[in-house]
Amino acid sequence: MIKDNKKFNSTSDPAIRSLAQRVVKRHRNLVVYMIFGFIAALLNTVVFMVLHKWWHSAILISNTIAFVISNLASFIFNQKAVFVNNVDRDHSTWQKLIFFFTYRIISLVPDSLIMLVGLSWLGLNALLVKIIDQVLVGIFNYLTTRSVFQAQEATMIERAKKRLKNSSQKITNKKPRSH
Repeated sequence: MIKDNKKFNSTSDPAIRSLAQRVVKRHRNLVVYMIFGFIAALLNTVVFMVLHKWWHSAILISNTIAFVISNLASFIFNQKAVFVNNVDRDHSTWQKLIFFFTYRIISLVPDSLIMLVGLSWLGLNALLVKIIDQVLVGIFNYLTTRSVFQAQEATMIERAKKRLKNSSQKITNKKPRSH
């Protein structure tokens, strides 16, 4: 048996590299959102733990302050780093901020309920409950955040219809060749 001294390197394999590039390109917003979402969730968790465990503030007060701080950071992350392709340019930053916080306030309800039930009723560890809370609320937030920062899918459908119409007009405008 002849041993090949070359070690397998996934980055040198063109098929794997091509697949990775397609996955990243296709799911870029989700991957970047998860990275910045983790940072926002970490910020939320740290602020909550400091306020609730160290400063002994009430659950709802700690949770709401952590919510506001982490969501302001999340808005900036999403606008500047996450949703940079197919961006909604029809609405101002203030309009997007209002839409963003409208959706996020909706998520504050289950966020607060999870914290209250987990800590007050079930007596679970605050950090564990907050982590579970951030994962569940994070999924909802991703779905709603996309609708705030990205141009609506209907616009893309309208562009596709327009392209089809233009291409069919080009075909019908071609004159048959005379022999």
